[in-house]
Amino acid sequence: MKNGFGWGRAFAALVLFALVALVVVLALVWAALPLQHTTITINGETIALSGIEGRRAALVITAAVVAVLVGLVVAALAVVFAVGVAALGVVVSVLAVLASLALLASPLLFIGWLIWRLVRPAAGAGTAAA
Repeated sequence: MKNGFGWGRAFAALVLFALVALVVVLALVWAALPLQHTTITINGETIALSGIEGRRAALVITAAVVAVLVGLVVAALAVVFAVGVAALGVVVSVLAVLASLALLASPLLFIGWLIWRLVRPAAGAGTAAA
């Protein structure tokens, strides 16, 4: 029977834990940092962070959480891709070395096979006729 707890569930639990931790940290930072002179300008409209409360504060925290999670996922995928490409390069180089060794050793293996054929007894020589 297959175990129901696989890598997908472990990854989902890790992402959920990271999401909850990130929301808690961003909410604590929002409450602890002085935001009196912090502003964001988007398309010429300036928004003071000290004036954001209620629903807009939750929206800002949610946007920050989503941005951080997207950045983490992109970074993780980039690392996985880089490791995969490096592993593929190692495999290809090992196969090239093995192929060159096989090419260099083939005459010696062929001579060894010929000597073995000469030295071994014939198939019918070991049985006595009655």
